[in-house]
Amino acid sequence: MSAGGDTRRGARLGGDRSDRSGFYGIERWNAAELELVIAGAGAAGLSAALYASLLDINYLIFDAEAGGGLMNLAKQVENLPGMGGLRGPAITERLLKQLAAAGGSLRSYEAVVAIEPPPSGSGLLAVRTTRERFRPKAVIIATGLELLGLEQEFGIANERQFLGKGLSYCAECDGPLFRGKRVLVAGNPFDAFLLKRLAREVIYLGPVPSEYRAQVPREIIEANDILYREGAVTALEGTSRLEAILVDGEHLPIDGLFLTKRKAGGEVFARAGVDLDDQGFIRVDRHLATSAAGIYACGDITGEPWQIAKSVGEGAVAALSVFKYLTGQEMRNLGWALRDEWEP
Repeated sequence: MSAGGDTRRGARLGGDRSDRSGFYGIERWNAAELELVIAGAGAAGLSAALYASLLDINYLIFDAEAGGGLMNLAKQVENLPGMGGLRGPAITERLLKQLAAAGGSLRSYEAVVAIEPPPSGSGLLAVRTTRERFRPKAVIIATGLELLGLEQEFGIANERQFLGKGLSYCAECDGPLFRGKRVLVAGNPFDAFLLKRLAREVIYLGPVPSEYRAQVPREIIEANDILYREGAVTALEGTSRLEAILVDGEHLPIDGLFLTKRKAGGEVFARAGVDLDDQGFIRVDRHLATSAAGIYACGDITGEPWQIAKSVGEGAVAALSVFKYLTGQEMRNLGWALRDEWEP
C-alpha cells in the first residue's frame, strides 16, 4: 500500500480544495500525499488529530491499543474543565466520536516503532509501524508514559483490582479525594509533599528513585513530617476497597496508595535525533517543536505535569505548529492571505 493510500482527511473547510491552487499557502492539493503522522492516541494525540482534521491536514494517527492511553485508567475525572465527573473511558469515547465527526480515523493496534530523519536530499521523514513504512513531512509524538506498578516491581498481581478504590496513579488528580486520610506514596517524592497538604498522614516508601535522589534525600522527606520507610510491598488487602498493604510482611492500614513511578520510554525518539532530558522525556520549545526538524511532541512524553487538560492543550498547539510548518506562514497572517477570497 502506498504511504498515503489509506490516509484519512479532516472536514473540508470551505469546500473541496483539490482544485484550489494556493489555498492556505499550500501548493495544489495532492490527496495521495501524506503530510503528518501522529504517534499515540491518548488525550494529546486525539486532540492533535482533531485539530489536524479541522485544518485539513492529510494525516494518519496510530496507537498500540484502542486509544485513550492512561486516561482510560481514571475512574473519575474532576479536574478537566467541562468534563468533570466523567470516567476516563467515557472521555476517550467522546474524543473518538468527535474525531470521527471531523473526518478523522484512528488506526488501532498499529504502533509507531521507529522514526528516522530525512535521508540526504529529501525533506520527508521515515516512520515505521508494526505493519508498514510511511514518509510524512512531519511527525507528532504523543506516546505518553508507561506506568511502573507493583506487578512489575514486586510481583503483586491484583493491583488493578483497587484502581479507583483506594489506589491511584496520579496525586495531582486524586489527592483532593483523600483529605484527612492516611496515604502511602511510592515513586515521585514530590507527590508526597503535595499530598501532605491534603492528607492527615503521609508515608513515603523508599528508596527514592535515582532521578530524584540528589534533590530529595531521605532527610528532606522526614523534615517535612512525612514518615519514611523502605521495603517491598508483598500484598494488598481489602474487600470493596483498599484497606491495608503488607510491606516486608508488616501490616500497614492505609486509606490510599499512590503509585507514581513512570517511564518515558524515549529510546525510539533518541534514535530519531530528538533531544531528551535526564529523565528520558522529550525536550520541546513553546511551540512543542523538538530538536529535529519536522518532529513535534506533546502530552505526557514532554514531562510534568501529567494531566489530561495539559495533554489536550499541547495536542492543539502541536497540530497548529505543524500546520504552520507545512504552510510556511504564521497563523496570524492567514486573514490577510485569504482577504482576496472574501472580497467580491
